[in-house]
Amino acid sequence: MTTFSPEDEHRARETLKTLSDLKEKTELLSEHVESRKEALEEEIEENLHEAIQNARDSLERIQENIEPKLEKIIQGRLEVIRQQMDEMKYEAREMVRGEIDKKSDALNQKLLGALEGTIRENVGQGMAELRAKLPDAVREEVNGSLKELRDTTRENLANIQKRVGIALGAGLLGAALGLYLVLTR
Repeated sequence: MTTFSPEDEHRARETLKTLSDLKEKTELLSEHVESRKEALEEEIEENLHEAIQNARDSLERIQENIEPKLEKIIQGRLEVIRQQMDEMKYEAREMVRGEIDKKSDALNQKLLGALEGTIRENVGQGMAELRAKLPDAVREEVNGSLKELRDTTRENLANIQKRVGIALGAGLLGAALGLYLVLTR
């Protein structure tokens, strides 16, 4: 066995004491570092939660500011679309009205021609029947009356033609209105 001198023993004890003190300080320091680490972790977690909440609040405020602007933009676009639709409806109505006007003139002429032919035919038949039945003296008197009747009939025919034209126009206008109502639905 080796023997140590008292001086070596003393140094060894001092070194042991220093090591023991260092060990205690190291343990204290480790505990302090551990507690500080936990405190910092808690602080970081709290700061992180606070930052996340602040970010959410900021996003909500941004969304609250953006929504009215988006709504205004959307409403503006919808108004433009409504105006375009109104213009297209107006153009379609005008086109239909033009077609009805074109067709109504031809239809009016056709109806008036048929009506006039029917009236002439009826007047001609009536005159032929009267001529066959009446003697010559009466025939002259009847011819004078027939002339008046023809003039009156022509005036009445002109009035009837006007009324038929007005009625057809009103009917076509009603049809156009009905077509318009169907198109606008």
